[in-house]
Amino acid sequence: AGRRGDYYCDASRVGGQWCPEIDLMEANRHAFQATPHSCEAPTGDHHYTSCDRDGCAQNARALPGAYGHGSEHKIDTRFPFEVRTHFDDGGDELVGMRTVLSQQGRSIEFRSCAS
Repeated sequence: AGRRGDYYCDASRVGGQWCPEIDLMEANRHAFQATPHSCEAPTGDHHYTSCDRDGCAQNARALPGAYGHGSEHKIDTRFPFEVRTHFDDGGDELVGMRTVLSQQGRSIEFRSCAS
């Protein structure tokens, strides 16, 4: 159990325990980011001792005119849009993540941890 007596864990050790984490959608009307976080291999007792707090994020702000509040953006956050996340695996291991945002026939795509 973690510091609070629960079993919460994440890549920043917020609950007192490390573990791999995937942030599928960290967003507001100006920015959208998706971030997988990896960890070192677990110890013999299945505990992680270190994780990548920053992760390997991709932010829609890196794509000019792609995402934002207004009609000049492909994804206009004044209106609903769809989010799809695809996981790329290398056998038994996550090797990347692809996020596709779509709205009224328009879409943007970005990759996190792409090799």
